[in-house]
Amino acid sequence: MTRSLVLGVGGQDGSILAEELVASGRQVLGLGRGETFPYRIASPDFVYRQLNLVDSAELDLCLREFQPDEVFHVAAVHGSAGFPYEEVWGNALDVNTKTLHRVLEYARLQNLQLRVFYASSAKIFGPALRGRVDLSTPREGSCLYSITKMASGQLASYYEQAHGIRTTVAILFNHESERRPSSFFIPKICKAVSSSLSNPLHRVALQTLSFHCDWSSARDFMRMALRAVDVGFAGEVIFASGVTWQGRDFVQQLFARHGLDYARHIDAPGLVDSPSFGVDLQETLRQIDVGSREDIFDLCDRLITVPLH
Repeated sequence: MTRSLVLGVGGQDGSILAEELVASGRQVLGLGRGETFPYRIASPDFVYRQLNLVDSAELDLCLREFQPDEVFHVAAVHGSAGFPYEEVWGNALDVNTKTLHRVLEYARLQNLQLRVFYASSAKIFGPALRGRVDLSTPREGSCLYSITKMASGQLASYYEQAHGIRTTVAILFNHESERRPSSFFIPKICKAVSSSLSNPLHRVALQTLSFHCDWSSARDFMRMALRAVDVGFAGEVIFASGVTWQGRDFVQQLFARHGLDYARHIDAPGLVDSPSFGVDLQETLRQIDVGSREDIFDLCDRLITVPLH
C-alpha cells in the first residue's frame, strides 16, 4: 500500500486531500498543529499526528519513521487579503519553505524516488493580474507570503536538476470549500446571502467588489493533486478554473440566483474596476487529466445551506 504523508492536514486543503488519499486506497499519515484532527476520517488507513512543522528535528524523525512513498506539502502560514505577514515572518518561512527543504533533503539522502507535491500560490504573479496568465507570466514577490512560495518553487527546481527529485509545484488560484475560514471572501458573501434570505433588512459592508478573481473547488484541486503525483508529473502546473469573474458581477449573480438584489444588502465603496485577466490552462490540460469540476455557483449554493467554519 502506498504511504502518503500530508503536511498541514488540519487545514482546508490538507483535510480534503487526506480524505481523497484514503478513498484512493493509500495509507495516510497526516501532520497538523492541533491536538486532534478537526474532521472525521473513519478508516484505519488514516493516522493523525500532532507536529509543529517549525520543529525540523521532529519532521526529520517522522520522515525516517514513516518512510513515505509520497509527500503532499499543503501546509502554509496564510491569511486573507491584507494579512500582516511581517508579524509572523519566522513561522511563515519555516512552514512555507524550510519544511519543503527538509522533505527534499530526506529524499536526497534516503529515497530519490520520493514523489513530492507542493502547493504554491497565484500570489507569486503579483497583486494586479492582467491579460493572459500562464507559466511564462513574470513572478513578483509582492508580499512575504509570495516570497516564501517563490523560494519554494526555486528549491524544488534546484533539487530536481541537481538530484533528480521530482516535485509537482502546483500554482493554486482561489479555491473554496465548507472548510475555508470565515475571513475569506467566498464565506463572507455566502453568509451574506444566507443572512439576507433570513432577514430582508440585512446589510453588510465589504471593503470592495472592484476586483477580478478565478475561483474553483478545493476538492477539485486536491483530486488534481493526486492525479499529478500519480502520473509522475514534475515541474510547475497551474490549478485554476480558467473562468475570471469581476467581483461585483459575481455577487450580483449569486444574490440573483436566490431571488435577491445584492444592492439592498451589500455596501461596497468604489466602482473603479481592476484590470481583468484570464488563466491559460492549456499546459495543465496537457500534463494532467483535470477531470470534472464543480461550478463555483453550485459550490456557493452548497455553502449557503450549510454552517460555515
